Amino acid sequence: MKKQPAVTEQTRANLRTAFWSLYREKPTSKITVREITDRAGYNRATFYLYYRDVYDLFEQIEQEILDDVGRLVDQGLMRQETLDFSQHMGLILELARRYDGYVPQLMGPHGDPSFGIRLKEILAPLLDRFILPAQGMPEDHKAILREFYLSGLLAAISVWASNTAGMPVSQLIDLLVRAVTPTDKR
Repeated sequence: MKKQPAVTEQTRANLRTAFWSLYREKPTSKITVREITDRAGYNRATFYLYYRDVYDLFEQIEQEILDDVGRLVDQGLMRQETLDFSQHMGLILELARRYDGYVPQLMGPHGDPSFGIRLKEILAPLLDRFILPAQGMPEDHKAILREFYLSGLLAAISVWASNTAGMPVSQLIDLLVRAVTPTDKR
């Protein structure tokens, strides 16, 4: 019997939503397949049609987010002559809306430290191309500055995302771009 794609995708979405509601309460290591399936309204066998275990589900959520950010960087931002987020604001806002609530959790106390590391790897080419000086600086100095910018960026995003009063993402982007863009490139 062939599965219907729409039903399959809805089932996966329901399992992810159930997992995510539990993840907001406790770390992945404390979440069971039974809790996820009970919350989603499925049996355990249904869960195992899509995921090996709770960690596989978690990793797939992380990878989906990272893939989308990677596509934005590779297919949009890196193809520009200058770093102009305003040209891609719609895509950035779409990503922000789609993953609202995920990123703060992934970067929070129950998060996976490797998520931040992998996100930095995706964003590093932007810094190398548009922010860090192209010549005249030793590679070890560039590595230090790259880590400084990326760690600061991720920390700023975490603080921004955890603030429930919330600054619009467009204002956050403007603030960060003004902060990291050298005066001669503005």
